[in-house]
Amino acid sequence: MSKPIDLKTVKIFEPLKKKPSFENKIFNTFNSDEIYEILSNHSNETVNLWFKLQQAWCNNAYNTFKDYDSYLILIYLVNQVFQKYSDRFQYLSYEEFYEKNELVIDKINLIEISKELNIPKETIRRKVNFLQTQNIIFRKGKAIYFNNVISRIQRPANSKKMMANFLEKTSQILSKENWFGKSYNKEEIEQFIDRYFTICWQHWFRMQIPFLVRHRTFFGDLETWNVWGAIGISQFTDYSKQVKSRVVEDPRTYADLYLHLLRHTPKNGINASSISEISKIPRATVIRKLKYLVKEKLVVKNKKLEYMLLPSPKNIKSFEQNYMHNQKHKAGFVTTIFDLMKNSSFKVE
Repeated sequence: MSKPIDLKTVKIFEPLKKKPSFENKIFNTFNSDEIYEILSNHSNETVNLWFKLQQAWCNNAYNTFKDYDSYLILIYLVNQVFQKYSDRFQYLSYEEFYEKNELVIDKINLIEISKELNIPKETIRRKVNFLQTQNIIFRKGKAIYFNNVISRIQRPANSKKMMANFLEKTSQILSKENWFGKSYNKEEIEQFIDRYFTICWQHWFRMQIPFLVRHRTFFGDLETWNVWGAIGISQFTDYSKQVKSRVVEDPRTYADLYLHLLRHTPKNGINASSISEISKIPRATVIRKLKYLVKEKLVVKNKKLEYMLLPSPKNIKSFEQNYMHNQKHKAGFVTTIFDLMKNSSFKVE
């Protein structure tokens, strides 16, 4: 690897290369495609931690308002605040950000939010009004302000810890490559996220918002996706146990893992009550979503009224493309965080 230079964020890396004073410099950043290939070749080692992070984060998102769309709009707006700080080369710690009495977005464009989130404009308007009635945001002219209640409803203490667990395992895998250097433990990673929270969480939201939008578009709504995800995680847990017991073959890549998981027939599925308990979605809603998933040939129900993934789901090609797309973006997120930790001027004392 080449000699590193100080970088404040990955965002300013490309503009730096274009400046004349940097023309003959060699920049040291990690290659996202290379990291993707390495993680793909160790897919089964990190996926359990990733599923736990995503499930916990998404369940908390739903539990905040009992409505995914409102939360999706909220984090979109919060990310605009992160972007504002980043544009000014200001990076706040976890405590500094959530101790602020007011956070402001200069203006809000409902049409732009609608396009970004693929949600109808009128729905966006209703959800923004809902956030106002909940005293989470308020308007002053064209500007939007967040009340400090944001600290209570959107403070990701548990998600930080779970993210650190996932990144710890990822760094252990990458540290086997000479160019990566030493691995990090979860305490070091969480300390780094705490210290440079707004830029780290900005990149999390940059990955997470399109991730949720893709699933919302595919499944019709995020509640349906979360119900399907609970079934998938249950099936993966059973599959993973058999891999460890060497009953089934260890997957070699992300594509292998995807195919093996779909074809795996667990001894037991998961019932509606368990899905409701895990996801915090009311059982009646879960049952309605399950009927839709069965009708759309995305899951199957056995005689014990338990649900499993269908080996050949409807629109399997689109399903696979969406899955692989998500893995690429996950690798991009991992690359960015470790670039910040290793190849930037950001350091934790």
